Amino acid sequence: MEVLAHSPSRSVRFGVFEIDLQAAELKKHGIRLKLQDQPFHILSLLLERPGELVTREELRQKLWSADTFVDFDRNLNKAMNKLRIALCDSAESPRFIETLHRRGYRFIAPVHLAVSASSNSAPPPQVSVPESVPHLVSEKMPRRRASDMRPSWKIRGMRILAPLIVAGCVIAALWYFRPHIPPAISSAMPRRSIAVLGFKNLSGRADEAWVSTALADWLTTELAAGEQLRTIPAESVARTRIELSLPDLEILGRGSLAQIGKNLGTELVVMGSYASLGEKSGGQVRLDLRLINTQTGDTIYAVSQTGTEAHLFELISTAGEHLRAKLGIRAVTSEQAAEVAGALPSNHDAARLYSQGLGKLRVFDALTARQLFEKAIAIEPKYALAHSALATAWAALGYDENASTEAKMAFELSSPLPRAERLLVEGLYHEMSKNWEKAIEIYHALVEFFPDSLDYGLALADAQVNAGRGKDAEETIEALRKLPQPLGNDARIDLADARAAETLGDFRRDLDAATRAAEKARAAGASLLLAQARADQAWALENLARFDDATAAADEAKNLYAPAGDKRGVARATNYTGIALQYAGNPLGAKTKYEEALALYREIGNKWGAANELDDLGDVLLALGDLDGARHEYELSMTAYREIGHEDGIALAKGALASVLLAAGDPAAARQTAEESVEICRRIGDRAKTAIGLDGIAKALRAQGKLDAAQETEMAALKEFEEIGDKLGGARVQLAIAQLAIDQGNASEAAAVAGKIADELVKGDAKPDAALAHVVLSQAMLMQGNVTDAARLIARAASILQESHNRGVELFAAIVSARVRAVSAAPPRNHAIDDLQQIVLEAGKSRFVNRQFEAQLALGELKLKFGNSTDARANLQALQKDASARGFQLIAAKAAQDLGTSQQAKGD
Repeated sequence: MEVLAHSPSRSVRFGVFEIDLQAAELKKHGIRLKLQDQPFHILSLLLERPGELVTREELRQKLWSADTFVDFDRNLNKAMNKLRIALCDSAESPRFIETLHRRGYRFIAPVHLAVSASSNSAPPPQVSVPESVPHLVSEKMPRRRASDMRPSWKIRGMRILAPLIVAGCVIAALWYFRPHIPPAISSAMPRRSIAVLGFKNLSGRADEAWVSTALADWLTTELAAGEQLRTIPAESVARTRIELSLPDLEILGRGSLAQIGKNLGTELVVMGSYASLGEKSGGQVRLDLRLINTQTGDTIYAVSQTGTEAHLFELISTAGEHLRAKLGIRAVTSEQAAEVAGALPSNHDAARLYSQGLGKLRVFDALTARQLFEKAIAIEPKYALAHSALATAWAALGYDENASTEAKMAFELSSPLPRAERLLVEGLYHEMSKNWEKAIEIYHALVEFFPDSLDYGLALADAQVNAGRGKDAEETIEALRKLPQPLGNDARIDLADARAAETLGDFRRDLDAATRAAEKARAAGASLLLAQARADQAWALENLARFDDATAAADEAKNLYAPAGDKRGVARATNYTGIALQYAGNPLGAKTKYEEALALYREIGNKWGAANELDDLGDVLLALGDLDGARHEYELSMTAYREIGHEDGIALAKGALASVLLAAGDPAAARQTAEESVEICRRIGDRAKTAIGLDGIAKALRAQGKLDAAQETEMAALKEFEEIGDKLGGARVQLAIAQLAIDQGNASEAAAVAGKIADELVKGDAKPDAALAHVVLSQAMLMQGNVTDAARLIARAASILQESHNRGVELFAAIVSARVRAVSAAPPRNHAIDDLQQIVLEAGKSRFVNRQFEAQLALGELKLKFGNSTDARANLQALQKDASARGFQLIAAKAAQDLGTSQQAKGD
C-alpha cells in the first residue's frame, strides 16, 4: 500500500504523529518536532510502503550516493536510533518500526491520510446544566463510543488501570558510549496540569475500599490519553495526602486546595465520591465528581452520575470525556482508547488484588503489596503492570534479582500499553538490570517528548547519578530549575542535586542542596519530603564529621517518618544516628541504634536493610573487640546479601570480613577476601568500596612482609578516595602509608603524613581515627629519638580513646605507650615489660593475633634492651616461628633481625 506515493497532500497520520513530506515536517499533536534529515528520510521511505519490508540496501541507495564513502551500517543505525527516540519507539518492543534482522525495516502501525481541519470529528456532546446548579449534572451519562473495548463486571470486581511507576535504584554503572545531550527541559511550554485526589467510599464497606484507588488511577489514565494534559503521578498524590492529612476528600477549604496545588505543582484537581445504592436499586452506583481550581478554590465543573455496577468504568470514562471537553482538550481517539483498554487486566479478581497492592505500596507496606501482586499475577500472569509493580515491591524489600526478573517480564508483556507507560516499564527494567545506558536513553526520550514533566526529568537525573554521571545529572537538574513555577522550585530538584553532589564527593554542596530542600519542604508542610531532606542532611554531615548535627538531623527525620507509618524511613534514620554515634566514638550507643533498625527492617520484611544492619553490627563488635561476634554478623550479612542477589552488599561484607580475618591471624585469607571484594566492586563500578577493598589488600600485604606491593596498593586506594572526594577514607589510607614508612625506617616521612592527618581528624571529631593518627605519630617521634613528643602524643591518644572504643587501636596504643615508657626518664622502666606481658595476655584472650604478635615483638626487644637476653631470645625465636606459620612475615622478619642483632652483640 503506497500511501504517500498516491497522496496529493503528501501528508499522513499515524498514532499521534503527522508527517508532511512537502513541508518536511514531523508533528506530534500539531507541534513540530526536531528531526534531522536522514532520520526524516528514513521515516518517509518507510511510510511510502507501510507494512512492507524496506531493505537496508534500498535505504543505502536512497540516502547515500554511490560515490559517497561512509560507514554505512554505523550511520544507518545511528539515524534509526534518532528516529526511534523521536517516535518514542523501541527496537525490542516496536510500535511503529520493526527491525527484520540483517534485512531491513518495516513500518507496522496503521497509517491514515491526513484530513483537513473541517473534517475533524466533533467534540463530545456537551451536557446541559440546570441554571439552579451552575456546574452540576445529574443524569445517566451516554456510553462512550469505544466502550465495547472495555469488559465490565460488578463493583466488587471492577477493572482498573495502574499508575505510572518510576523506581529508582542506587547501583553504580557507566554510560561512556555516547556523548551526553542535555535534555530540552527549560524550553518547555507547559501543558495544563491536573491531579486526581481520589474518591471517598460513601458505602463504608471495607471490601469496596480498593475501588477508590481503582477509580483515581483509571480517571488519571483517561485524562492522560492523548498527552495533552500533564497528570500528576498517583504516588505524588498519595504522598501529599499523607503529608497534609487529607482523609476526607469531600470537604477541602481554599487554603488546603492552595497547599495541594503548590505541593503537587498543579492548577487543577479532581475529587469525588462513590457509593453502591444497594440491591433494591438494581445494582445502581452513584458517582460524584468535581473539577476544582486550586488557585481560586472555585469548582469549575461538577457531575453526578448514576449507572449500573456492571458499567461503572464506562461512567467514569464518559466523565473523563466531559472533563476534557470542559478543559478544551481534544477527545480521545478510537486508537488512543484502544491503547488505554489494552492496559487493563482482564480478570476482576486480578484487578481487585492489583489495586489493593498499589494502595499498600503507597503507604509503605511493600511486604503486603508484594503478596497481593503475586496473587494478582497468579490469576492473570500476562498483565504487564502487575509484574512492574511487583518489581517495585521486590526492590523496596531489597531483593535485586527478583526485582530484575519481574521487571523483565513486565517489559516483555508491555507492548499493549500506552506509549508513556510502556517506556516507563522499559526504563524500570533497565534500571533493575543495571543497564544504565538504556535507562538513561529511555528517560531522555521521555523528557524530550514531555519537557514539562518534572517527574521524568528527575528519573533521568537519578539514572545519570546511578550511572556515575554526576556532571550530566547536574546539567539535567539545572534544566529542571528553569521549568515554570512552582515546578522549577520543587524541593525534589534540590534532593536530586544533593545526590549528584554526593556522587561527585562534594559533601558541602550535598549539604547545601539538602538544606535547601529541607527549607522548602518545611515551608510547604511536606513532612515526608522534609524527612528525606533531613536524612540526606544527616548523611552529608556525617561525611563532614559534624556528628552532633548529623544526629539531630537523623532524629528529626525519624520523628517525621514515624507518624506517616514509613517504617523503612524510620529504620534508615535510626541507622544514620547509629553511624554518627559510631564515628563519634560511641560504639555501644551505635550498637543499640543498629539493633533498633535491624528489628524494624525485619518487621517490614526488608532483607536488604536487615543485611545492611548486620554489617553495621559487625563493625561495632569489631570496634568493641569481639572478633568472633563481628565475624558472625558479617557472615550473616553476606548470606542475606547473597539471598537477595545484592552484589554491592556482598562486596561490602567481604571487605569488612577481611579486617576480622587479618586481626584474627590469617593474612592470606584476609587478602583473598579483600581481593574478591575489589573484583566485585570493579565489575559493578563501586569506587568507594573498591578503595576500601584495596586498603584491605594492602594491609594484608604489609602483614605478609610485601611492603612495596602494599605501598603501591595503598596509593591506588588513596587515588580512588581522592577522586570520589571521600576525605575520611583518604585519611585512613594515608595513616596506613605512614605506618609503611615506619616499617621502611623513614620516620620523618611518617611524621609529616601522620601529623597533618592527626590535626584534620581532631578537627573533624573522628575520634578512633584521630587516636590512631596520634599513635602512629608517636611511633615516628620515638624512632627519631624525640621521646618528649612521643610521650605527649601517646598520652593524647589515650585521652581520645577514653571518649571512644576501638579495641584494636587501644591495644596498638598500649604497645606504643609501653615502648615510650621504656625509654623515658621516669622510673621504673621495667614496668613497661609488665605492661607488655599483660597486653600479650589481653590480645590473646580477645583473639587479636596481629596485636598479640606486635606486643610479643616489643616485649622481646625490651628484654634485649634491659639485658635479659636469654628470655628475649627464647621469646623472639618462638615469635618468629609462630608469626611465620601464620603468614605474618613482617613480624617474623623483625624478630629474625632482632635475633641477628643480639647474636652479633653477643659475639662482640
